[in-house]
Amino acid sequence: MRFLSAASPDSSRMGRAFSAVLCLTAIATTAVAFVLPESARRDVPTPTEPVVANDGWLNLTVIHTNDVHSRVDPANDFGVSCTDQDRQSGHCYGGTARHKTVIERLRKANQHSLLLDGGDEFQGNVTAQVMNELGYDLGTIGNHEWDNGPDNLGRYWPKLKFPIVCANIDFTKNPELGKLVKPYHIFKDLGVAVIGYITNTTGDISNAGPSVSFTDPIPAVQKYVDELEAMGIKRILALSHNGYGPDMELAANTHGIDLIVGGHSHSYLGDPSNPLSQGPYPTIIKNLKGDNTLIVQAFCWGRYIGHLDVVFNPEGKIVSWKGEPILVENSIPANPRLLKEIDGWRQEFQEWGQTILGEASDSFDQDSCKQRECTMGNLVADAMLQVARTPILDGGAESRPWTDFAFINSGGIRSGLPSGNITIEMIMTTSPFGNGLVQTQFTGSEILSILEAVSAGRYRKSHRLVTSNLQISGLRFVHDSSRPLEQAHLIMAEYQGHDLVWRQIKKTAVYNVVTLDFVLQGGDNIVKPKIGRNEIVLELLDRALMDYIESKGKVSPYLDGRIKDLAPPKNPESVAGMDSSSLWPIGTPEHVKTQYPEGFQAMIESFARLRHAPAAPAAMKGADPMSDNAFFSDAESRQEVWV
Repeated sequence: MRFLSAASPDSSRMGRAFSAVLCLTAIATTAVAFVLPESARRDVPTPTEPVVANDGWLNLTVIHTNDVHSRVDPANDFGVSCTDQDRQSGHCYGGTARHKTVIERLRKANQHSLLLDGGDEFQGNVTAQVMNELGYDLGTIGNHEWDNGPDNLGRYWPKLKFPIVCANIDFTKNPELGKLVKPYHIFKDLGVAVIGYITNTTGDISNAGPSVSFTDPIPAVQKYVDELEAMGIKRILALSHNGYGPDMELAANTHGIDLIVGGHSHSYLGDPSNPLSQGPYPTIIKNLKGDNTLIVQAFCWGRYIGHLDVVFNPEGKIVSWKGEPILVENSIPANPRLLKEIDGWRQEFQEWGQTILGEASDSFDQDSCKQRECTMGNLVADAMLQVARTPILDGGAESRPWTDFAFINSGGIRSGLPSGNITIEMIMTTSPFGNGLVQTQFTGSEILSILEAVSAGRYRKSHRLVTSNLQISGLRFVHDSSRPLEQAHLIMAEYQGHDLVWRQIKKTAVYNVVTLDFVLQGGDNIVKPKIGRNEIVLELLDRALMDYIESKGKVSPYLDGRIKDLAPPKNPESVAGMDSSSLWPIGTPEHVKTQYPEGFQAMIESFARLRHAPAAPAAMKGADPMSDNAFFSDAESRQEVWV
């Protein structure tokens, strides 16, 4: 192994260990035959024998993970701890003890390998121990690594026994932290360099603070490609936490990068029959010099281990490749030694984490929260509003004003819920960031501006990008997401008063709102931070959700049309997550599309159809768009809020 960064001693702190251990549950250890996929068992095709790195040819196995989000133990389809039913039905995936089995077998089968991580592993003692145990060669930084601020990273990174790379962070105001990160790392025995980079929206979607800033990754990466090529390095990889679409954009606007190992967008690339599929593995983009840049990513939560075998020719170009993400499922046995360590970490929190709060009559979906109203979003937003509307009496009088409505960024909701018992551990997985609820005031004009920006994806005047959808309660609105930026997207917005009557939001009125402290601090660019707001701190989001579920006993998922998009319905034959006019993944840059004028299918050839999307609801015909309830099928909302 090529570990160049020594771990330094540090005081024992819980840090992210708490969240990580809350993801621990029992792992089935039944002895089952384990068969790696064909691409993992066969050696890479070799142009010459024997293969050595200094003969001009190199066979390299790239093993990669991204966005594991502290899932130390296996997780089910919703990203929460597996139940006995999940294990019996084969819907229990991942877990670092299984990861170790897969990684060790891949390493044994291939002479030259690199184990890379694309960020959002989280931080803390447990995460550091696990990553060191798995033997990562290199990692980059995710936006969630900043959730507890830069100081925590200063304590966490020295515990890792491998380098951290990121080329587009300015550490000028935090030089001590900057000493722990470098723009690239060279594996001298392989003649391979890896450049790291992160989404430049990180400052808006994390708690990175003012001491670091994030720049456009394209010029930053090209700068270091040029530097490496000047040193004679021909084989250059990139390790990204930037997202699938932005990675394609970077590939098309740079040259000299052979392979991008990605993260951030939780994209499964591979088998088109898999309903998760967003594109081919690898995706191939022509760079500025007309050469191929390969892009891979491996979903999230540790469900898959990415695996790509590549062959470099003497000129440093990848001339052949094969591989696929490996599904880490029940038949893969857990490494017994690591499993024993995990069991030890689990004991302190397992009994508390398995406390049952209530029951879900059916599963709650989180996957669609980024695009539209979702059942998990309704549950969380309703819980926020109930907590904010529950009276706190001081001498017989209500000590805070009535809350008109609630909203939360969809990115603050990290998982759904399966049907059946709901445990504390599941809620901590849904809300792992320790965000607090805050009641504050907004003018109607501010609310309308926020809803317009969320509907359009950015603010019209400043062009400030909004990086998350909203989930709401006590509020409903209608918009048309298909309109161009210069036109208004928001059509109408209403709130529900004391008397349960829906009324339009008025620009000059002032409304009491509950949202997250993260949102008020500018998170996801939804709200511009404002000094002097009258803020009342309530309780933590996870506690509010636990209380809500306990008070209900049994919760049922539902959609009531609180967010309506009047965009023309998509062709049912089009692909979920795609631009229906051209079937390109959302975020694909225009200059990439021009390289393949026949569309996404032409680029991926055999990947003609990935998955079907249900048609969007058609706009109501013949209705007066400004009349009360014109866009809503009934005057009574199902929003379950305390009154």
